[in-house]
Parts: sequence; structure tokens; C-alpha cells
Amino acid sequence: IMINKKDISKLESLLYLYAFSKHGSKRAVAEKLGASVDTVNKYISDLQAETKTYFLKSNGRGTFITPEGKRVLKVAENIVRSLHELDNFGEEASSCKGIVRLGMMDALADYLGSTAKHEICSFLESYPDLHLETIIGNTMPDMSTLEADICIHYEPLENSDVEVVAAKKIRCGLFAAQDYIDKYGMPKDLDDLVKNHRLVMKNVHSLHVPRLNAIINKSRHIVYKTNSVFSLRDALQGGFGIGMSPLWYADSIPNLIRVCPDSFDFDLKLYLMAYKDTKDIPRIKVVLDFLKQIVGRDEPAKNTQVRQ
Repeated sequence: IMINKKDISKLESLLYLYAFSKHGSKRAVAEKLGASVDTVNKYISDLQAETKTYFLKSNGRGTFITPEGKRVLKVAENIVRSLHELDNFGEEASSCKGIVRLGMMDALADYLGSTAKHEICSFLESYPDLHLETIIGNTMPDMSTLEADICIHYEPLENSDVEVVAAKKIRCGLFAAQDYIDKYGMPKDLDDLVKNHRLVMKNVHSLHVPRLNAIINKSRHIVYKTNSVFSLRDALQGGFGIGMSPLWYADSIPNLIRVCPDSFDFDLKLYLMAYKDTKDIPRIKVVLDFLKQIVGRDEPAKNTQVRQ
């Protein structure tokens, strides 16, 4: 099948629509791609005229993608995926060269850095032509378009093309600084905790730990919320209140006391995932196999500062 200039124009229009889905406004797309808003409008309008379908609709709150636009967006996503797959063709089948993109939240990046920094250093020395590129954020990269080759997250991604290759449970508990315990005392039980104590939390923890979410919903005094694990660490260490932490993580924070371990004990699940069609590419497979070892091993619970 031959293609013509109109087909090429359609491809460009689809890519502009995809960019809109990622950036949320035509102005943001124009700034990101070094184009004008008029250019963005032209390409999307031309494709709408060609297909006799409206992809975008505006109201007082902004511009959003219509249901018909979402159907066309799936075509655009396939094109973007194919473009990213071209990155793999420059490498020999048996080589371990190039970039491997790893998406995860800040706490999980800190988990790898804290528990496996020596292993990671040795791994990178063993593969000098391999480059890890971490994408850190509270939302996962779009693996359907290969924005990341590997993801580590608290739950499986809703994508049939993404495969869970390893999983584990991380033991967690509630912690507070010694200064907080000296000032407010140790919670006697759950009722005392939710009525009389101050809680600090990372937003995503309540989404992925149902037992913690039940406590938060009952609590009268949630004094601090954050989307950063480093900010949560500062809040705990600063005596803002009581908050959840993995046991290994709390051990890295000086002067933290575990609160009532017999009553407040949680599991946080961890999933290592890869895109099915690319997970066996040598450069990705070698990183995936390395991470499977890290995720699969047991971590000792080192925090022994307990008061009840």
C-alpha cells in the first residue's frame, strides 16, 4: 500500500493529538514541541475534517478529549509505541548497550538506593555501556507507549501488555519521633490513636494500604499530608505526628520510635513489571533479572527502638 502526503499529514495530526493527551492544553503542546498554537489547531482540525469527527471539546473548565477522540487516541498510541521500538533496532541482538528507562515513585527509588546501593554500583560497573534512566513521580510513565521499559509500583498496572515479573510484601509500622512521644505519650490503642494523636501521611499510602486508610478515615487530627517520601521523613523526624513507614526505612531515620507494634502492623505490596514485547531485549532483560534479585530477597527488620 502506497502512502501520500495526506497520509503523512494524518500521522502528524495523530501525534499532535497524542501530545495534547499528555500535556492537557494546546498551548502546552505548542511550547513543548516548539510550534505555534495555530499549527496545533490546524493539524487537529484537519484530521477532524478528514474523519468527520470531533476529537476535542471545550467548556468553561477547559478542553477535553471526546469519547471518539479517545478511540482515535489508541491509534496514536500505537504509532508512538512503534516509534519508541525503533530505538531498539540500533543495537545488536546480543548486546547490553543503551538506555533502560525505569519508572517508580520516590519512595521506591529510595528503597533501591538504601538497600542495594553497593549491588547497583557493581552492576553498573559490569555493564559500562548500559545507562539507567529513572523516571520518578507519583504517577507511572505510560508503558503502553514505552515511556518506561520497567516499572516498580504498589499495584499492578491496568495494561494487558504489561507483565508482573516479581512481587513482594514490605512490612510497615507506625512511627513517631522521641520528642513527639515525650510530649504526647504513646497511644494506648486504636481508639486513643484516632481520637487523641496527630497523624502525618504520604498521600499514596492510604490508597495502597487499606488498614492504614481505615485509621486515617477515623482520625480527628491529620496534621500533615505530602506527596513526597522525603517530606514525610522530615515530618516524622521533626515530631509533627505519627506516620507509617516501612521497617527498613524507619531504621534510616535517627531517633524514631515504633508505635505499638502489636496493634499497628501493615504490609505494603511491591510489583516489578515490564512490557511483554520488550522484556527479553538483552539490555532490558539484564536489568530486569538484576531487579528481580533485589525485589525477591528478604529485608531484615532492623528497627529495634520499640516502646509500648
